[in-house]
Amino acid sequence: MKHLIIGLGVCLGLVACNKPSDEDCRKAITNMQALLGTSNLTEKGGIESEVRSCKGGSSKEAVACAIKATTLDELRACDFMKVPAKK
Repeated sequence: MKHLIIGLGVCLGLVACNKPSDEDCRKAITNMQALLGTSNLTEKGGIESEVRSCKGGSSKEAVACAIKATTLDELRACDFMKVPAKK
């Protein structure tokens, strides 16, 4: 039983370790908005709900990729949130 509890704790710890920080999520969302041309459409407090979504549903790798993206194609390849498809 003790080994099961320790194993479960390690497993959960590894999952939690792959969650991005608030600041990285803000950077990624800000970059995504700039690439989409929607940065002026978001209210200041509105980004915080996006940050919570990012933290709950994104990996550190996807967020780091979204921060570095310089084009929409690069952003789409990151698998970060929902980026509109090409028209």
